[in-house]
Amino acid sequence: MSTTAPLAPYDALSAVYDRWTAENDYARWAAHLADRFRAHGRVRRVLDVCCGTGSITALLQQQGLEVVGVDGSAGMLEQARSRTAVGTELIEARLPGAIAAADATFDAAVCCFDSVNYFRPEHLAELFGCVARLVRPGGLFVFDVNTRHKLESLLGNSHYGDDLGDFAYVWRNRYHPEEQRCDFSISLFTRSEEGFARQPEHHSQWWFSAEEIRSAARAAGFEVAAVTDDYREQAPGPETLRETWTLVRAPAPSG
Repeated sequence: MSTTAPLAPYDALSAVYDRWTAENDYARWAAHLADRFRAHGRVRRVLDVCCGTGSITALLQQQGLEVVGVDGSAGMLEQARSRTAVGTELIEARLPGAIAAADATFDAAVCCFDSVNYFRPEHLAELFGCVARLVRPGGLFVFDVNTRHKLESLLGNSHYGDDLGDFAYVWRNRYHPEEQRCDFSISLFTRSEEGFARQPEHHSQWWFSAEEIRSAARAAGFEVAAVTDDYREQAPGPETLRETWTLVRAPAPSG
């Protein structure tokens, strides 16, 4: 069995990511997003931040929306190209940082499947600022986050694994309470001519308090419109694993 040095997140996982996450209810998430857009009005052009393999991008396109995807992983974007509509604009960019798109040209932005948790707390306002630059005044930003309860109590110091035939994985977690961080060490085993090749990746996620999110939103010029439990309409509670936040970019000053 061969092995390699640790890879960047999703360098290896991108090839099997859709099978690994097949149980995700992307259709429900996309339906919730579409409901938010209809309730808000005049949402036609959407930026999918950290679009990954394009599952949400494609589902929103099926709702008749023009969707542009941005992600830092070339491997994930390669998968997205095979799923999304022909001609879909897919931008490779590491966030927080500049995105090659014109200012205030999107009616809404989305960021799904705990992608926001990959950003350190001190980078949250910068991320929101990047998004705010691209969303028109009055536009929406809808994203989800894994909660402290999930990272601390469910994932915490645990490990998982499975054998899916042509690939297998071992996933070990280490929780660091003083840093609000959970580290994921993932070893992916895929078939090669010499047997199975081990491809290790290291991921980290941070949880945020409600005040941290609200403060970062305010700093970026967003107002909080709603916080719900996992793409549903009910309010989050102490057992909530994923929160869905809806922000509205403040209107431009009059006069």
